[in-house]
Order: sequence, then C-alpha cells, then structure tokens
Amino acid sequence: MNAMKILLLSYACEPGKGSEASTGWHWVTGLAQEHSVYVLTHPRGRESIERYLAAQPNPKLEFDFVKLPALLDPWQRDPGEKLIHFRYILWQFAMYAKARKLVKHTPFDLVHHVSWVTMTGPTFGWALGLPFIWGPVGSGQQAPLQMRRHLGAKGWVREALRNVQVRLIGLNPLANVAARKSRAAIATNLETYDALRKLRARSIHLIRDSAVDDHWVPESYPERPAREKPVITWLGRVESRKAPGLAIEAFAKARAEHPCELWIIGQGSLLEPSKKLAEQLGVSNDVRFWGRVPHDEVPKMLLDSDIFLFTSLRDTFPTVVLESMALGLPSVSLDHQGLRTLTDDAVIKVPVTDSETIVNDLAHALSQLVQAPAERRSRGYAAWENVQKEHLWRHRYESMRNVYDTALIQSPSPEEQFAYDRPS
Repeated sequence: MNAMKILLLSYACEPGKGSEASTGWHWVTGLAQEHSVYVLTHPRGRESIERYLAAQPNPKLEFDFVKLPALLDPWQRDPGEKLIHFRYILWQFAMYAKARKLVKHTPFDLVHHVSWVTMTGPTFGWALGLPFIWGPVGSGQQAPLQMRRHLGAKGWVREALRNVQVRLIGLNPLANVAARKSRAAIATNLETYDALRKLRARSIHLIRDSAVDDHWVPESYPERPAREKPVITWLGRVESRKAPGLAIEAFAKARAEHPCELWIIGQGSLLEPSKKLAEQLGVSNDVRFWGRVPHDEVPKMLLDSDIFLFTSLRDTFPTVVLESMALGLPSVSLDHQGLRTLTDDAVIKVPVTDSETIVNDLAHALSQLVQAPAERRSRGYAAWENVQKEHLWRHRYESMRNVYDTALIQSPSPEEQFAYDRPS
C-alpha cells in the first residue's frame, strides 16, 4: 500500500508511560514510520511528546493538543481517576469540533481511532466523512462475579453494573453507529470480537492492543540463578479488579508447600488492605510491597524474578504479561479474556470456577513452578521465544497494514460485508 495521510485519534498518548498512554504512543510512532500521521490527543502528554520530537524529529508526524476549558478539565496535568470517563466524553466533543475543521482543508485518506481502547465509550471519528478504522478496542470482557470476596462490595457492584452494560451493548447507540460506520472494526480479544459481531460491524479483525518493544527483549534467553526462595512477582494497579488479595491468598498456600517470596509492584486503593491480608495469613515477612516503580525500572525487577503471577479479573490484553514473557518469565494466570490466546507452553492458565477453587488451583500452579527449576526455565524460554515471533510492536504494525489494505483496497461487497470468520 502507498503511504497515506492519516488522522489519528488518541486521547491517551505519551512516551515512557504504561497502559493506555503507551498504547496510543506506539500506534502513533509506528504508523508514522510509513504514513503521514496527524494526531489529535489530550494535552497531558504534551511536554513529554515535545521533548521526544525535539530529540527525534519526524516530518511525517504532527500533533494537535485538544484541550477543554480549565473549568471543565482541571485534571489536564493530573492522570488521576476522578471523573475520568466524564472528561473523556467531553474531550470527544472538543476533538470532533477540531477534526471537522481539519478535514475541510486537509486531504486525509482515513481516520483511525486508537485510544481509548474501549468499545463502550463514544468515538466520533465515524462522523467525519472519511473511511473510519475503529480500534483495536476492548471492553467486551466481563469480570466473573462469583469472585465477590476478591472484588469487594464496591468492586462487585461496579463490575456487576459494567457487565450489564456490556451485555446490553446492542442498545448503546454510539457503539452501534461506530461499528456500522466503520470500514474496519478491530477487537483486542475474543469477547470484544463477538460483541462487535453482534453490533454488525462489517469487517472485524483481531489485533491485540499491546505488544513489546524490540529493545525490551534480551538478545539471548536470560538465565536465572538457582535460589532457595524463588521470587513470584505480581505487577499492576492494586485495586479490586486486579485482585491482589487473590494473589496473596494463593501465594500463602504455595508458601506453605515450599519457601518463596511474593513481590507486589504497584499502587492503589487496596495497598493497605493487601498488607493487612498478608499479616493475617502469616506471610508478611515473605511479601514485599514495592509501591509504584518507574516503567524503565521494571525490566530489572522482572529479571530478578522467577515467576510472574497475574490475577486480574478483567483485562483486555495485559501488556505486563507480555513484558514478563519477553524477559523469560513463566506465568500463572486465570484462563479468560486476553490471556486465553497466549501460548500454553509459557503460561499456566487456571480455569475460572468458584473463588476457593481458583485460589487452590493458582496455589498448585505456583507450587509446581516453585519446586521445578527445569520447568520454570522451559516455560520461560518458550515465553521469550513466543514474544519474538508474535508479540513485538512490528507484528502489530504489519497486522494494521493488512487491515488498511482490506478496508481501503478490498472493501467488502454488500453481500459479503456481514460474513465472519471468528479466530480461535
């Protein structure tokens, strides 16, 4: 495909960050290797972006920082969660007003929404009169509500309401119109793929919304020394849907079988309750709470670990698991959502059953790896190898190139437009 001029919509976008900001930044910079990319984004990342472009200028890449009046968006510099969805909706209106003026004077080939990575939140890119690419988007996944004691009362109510929202996605007018008006809709996991199908998007693709930078992957497999107490690492926001308590309970049972340590990396509202739980279970001496760690320091901590534990009850496609795999760590996780599509050679996946059974199954999987250095190495090597084959950002860009080809060159005929081939 020839180089194009793309209007890219990325609410979150900033170099050197994790989560949504990292996702937006990678799509922006990756697509700008081949195409001219004009980005509409929130000004929160402006200073970092301008520093980056001053050091590494790219004539194909241009940013326009769309802001709201301070009265409506007093959190421009603060990435906190307060009213985060409300201010995102307000920003969409401001973005649309700016984009309408742009497309009148600039011959864009397409408009592509990449952030937020949500199917349930609004996007107005479809209304600009250009071929519209939507995604990758997630949010089709639902938290297992039988995990009530690990979600907590507030978390359970929040997830229950969200599950209803997902199940009723067909009644969401903005999701409906975005799906039907898109030239291509891209799901980041199978649950969202099925939801986009229900919305009758005419061309659906599966592309994960996260990947790993080449420089993150060691040239050779990182061997780990044998140690008396293998280190299990858990990384993420310490909040209800990430289920840190589930990790601590499973660790406590594994710790009873064989000496090991648990590292909790991250901040959040459940940090203090998690510390109290470790004390109640008698494992506080073997659980280390690191708090928030800068993203560029995470690789060293993962290289000092032996096993990665991921207990999230709702996630699209978790970057942290890919990052741990890239550094040669075997993982233990729940067998649902984005994790389902990762290789079984690297990840031990525990079925989502009832709460007590899940704790026991996670503990068993951890004990299995803690006591088997050879299996840790075998699975870690498979993880390191798999990332290089499937989960680098260049793989995502190649997949997106194919989406563009399909959407703009081989647009489906009316009788073909609702034919689906769901990936396994």
